[in-house]
Amino acid sequence: MHLEFNFNTFSHVVKSSSLDVFVWEQEDWFQIADFFERLKQKDPQNEILINASDEANKRREIFLAEEKTAKEIKETKKELEELQQKPGEREKQDVKSVSKGKPDPIEKTSTIEGSREDNVGQLEAKLAKLTETLDQLEEMKRQLSQEKDKTSLLSKELDAKEKREQELLARLKDTSKAPPVIVVASPEDGSKTESNTLHLAGVAEDEQGVEELQILLNKALYAKRPDRNIKTAEKSFPKRLGFSERIPLEQGENTILIQAVNSNGVSTQKTLSVHRVEAQKNIWAVVIGIDAYPHVPPLKYAINDAKAFYQHLVNRSQIPSQNVTLLLGQDASLSRLRSILGTHLKNKAGKEDMVILYFAGHGATEADVQSPDGDGLEKYLLPYDADPKDLYASAIPMRELSYLFNRIRSERLIFIVDSCYSGASGGRTIPAETFRTNISEAFLDRITSGRGRIILSASAANEVSAEKDELQHGVFTYFLLDGLMGKADMDKDGVITVDEIYGYVSRYVPQFTRQEQHPVKKGAVEGRLILGIVNGENSKRP
Repeated sequence: MHLEFNFNTFSHVVKSSSLDVFVWEQEDWFQIADFFERLKQKDPQNEILINASDEANKRREIFLAEEKTAKEIKETKKELEELQQKPGEREKQDVKSVSKGKPDPIEKTSTIEGSREDNVGQLEAKLAKLTETLDQLEEMKRQLSQEKDKTSLLSKELDAKEKREQELLARLKDTSKAPPVIVVASPEDGSKTESNTLHLAGVAEDEQGVEELQILLNKALYAKRPDRNIKTAEKSFPKRLGFSERIPLEQGENTILIQAVNSNGVSTQKTLSVHRVEAQKNIWAVVIGIDAYPHVPPLKYAINDAKAFYQHLVNRSQIPSQNVTLLLGQDASLSRLRSILGTHLKNKAGKEDMVILYFAGHGATEADVQSPDGDGLEKYLLPYDADPKDLYASAIPMRELSYLFNRIRSERLIFIVDSCYSGASGGRTIPAETFRTNISEAFLDRITSGRGRIILSASAANEVSAEKDELQHGVFTYFLLDGLMGKADMDKDGVITVDEIYGYVSRYVPQFTRQEQHPVKKGAVEGRLILGIVNGENSKRP
């Protein structure tokens, strides 16, 4: 058996030897322990020798204990075998003993027979305990091996760390020749945008100080505002210099070059490529707003909401007006809604197109024991001619809305609904029947169950979607439009995604309503879903 002990720093312990590995042909822990004990006496402060000596002594003790236990197990098994022999065999053995001149065992045998069963039990218990001891000693050896492996791994990690530190120190000896480091937070290299401007942000760092930072756009120094090309005049320059610029983009490919120079005149550059694409023309939208219902209580500002959202889509998001259908008041009848949603959009919107649906009006619930939502209710959107006494025939149930959405081929569909279903007064819902129940939001999951479906709801299922005279809008739509004007552009990249606008309304709608209304977002699509474009001076409310 070969036993190896690795000591990378052992050469300084034994002056006459440069060995790193010791090999023993036999597993003789007496000699091994004695060997390390003698070395430890020569160098009593050496931790490597102390640890090696301790391990060898432990293994020697385990070896002795194993040897002793194995011997006792062998003797116990032999005694047990003798006691468990059949009576006839014992008589034969006794005869053999007499024939050899040994004393007559009859009297001794009769005594043993009386307590044989007790002795057998004691020996079996002893054998079990000895076996358990042997297992424990084996476990101790396994634990020692594990500790040795952990120590070896730790030693390798420490060596690697020391090597890295040495390399770092070597690099730091001549930092004066190292160039500045430029880190760009936004945008990503190779990104695409529909916006005509871009937010460029990042930082330049250098231990010697950053003396100058320049930004070039398409090989020309960005000079619309020369003061944005930062140049420090102090004798001691900042080690960290941040930049945050709004860069105008040309149609197509744009190259942005950032150059930083440190106080020793060493410079570095970072180049980004950003592609400005033409605003999407394959967007289809349907905008619905209903105030004066003939059969249910009227609303005040649903039409205001729909008109303002329509203006946002056409004027700010630059969607062709022929791609946007606006249905107000009596134009939003049941038959007209089904025709637009189920036939017009089905025929117009392709798989790669984007569809935006907006509804501002009443919602309602009706008892339905077969509701798949588990709350015993069906939820409806009320068209202009809805009859609360016959919702099934005159309104659009959510299960049908889900079916209509699935008829549309587009894999990017967003449904924005400023309505509610709670039956409480003061909101965009008709008074509920005498029953009251907790409304499940599972119907929202059903609507967004198809590929690429997102719904933004003005409130949670059991809340009220409020209108406010001081806003002249529904609260949700007011802050929706407010965010789309530019306030929701959190990363300042010139476009507003669905996630950004949801974050905005989720913050301000509850604040304004004293936590009585909380917008809800369900569903997901691949990539970013852009709902608004920020265009500089046009980022003001209409």
